[in-house]
Amino acid sequence: MKQFMLVLTYASSDEVQGLVSRHLADSGLMILPNVVISWLPRQDLERRLLGIKEELIDVMERGFEGEFAYAVIELTDEQFKAIRPMIVRKLESDSQRLISWGESLLRRIRSQRIEGVKREFLRFDREYRRLVSMHEIFDVRHELLNKVMELARELRIEYERRNR
Repeated sequence: MKQFMLVLTYASSDEVQGLVSRHLADSGLMILPNVVISWLPRQDLERRLLGIKEELIDVMERGFEGEFAYAVIELTDEQFKAIRPMIVRKLESDSQRLISWGESLLRRIRSQRIEGVKREFLRFDREYRRLVSMHEIFDVRHELLNKVMELARELRIEYERRNR
């Protein structure tokens, strides 16, 4: 089984939380605020977390006040199995959110000039690719993912048809 890490963070303000989110964005799945499940090796996570601390120290030297703390826990297979239902619920929730967004975007693509929705379509496509990769990493399959994939295919076809 793949080794997963649980990253717990504490950020004293929204500004610090933004810094944490930027540094950890591509390193795992945020299943709860300040709780990330990662597939990266511990040393990579530690390097990213130290980068947050260094950046926070830089802004604190200019007068900003904030606190940041973290813990990285290597999960055993049993611990991962206990957390897995939270991962599945988060991926289902993210899938449902993407479906709502994609259906709305599809309606706009069909009713507006394509230039007005190009940026949003590209952002949707990035989110879609990330969601599919999260499902693959955590080996999660559910009907919502199939619906997201079908919607993304339909969006791509409609976007390309209207973009000619």
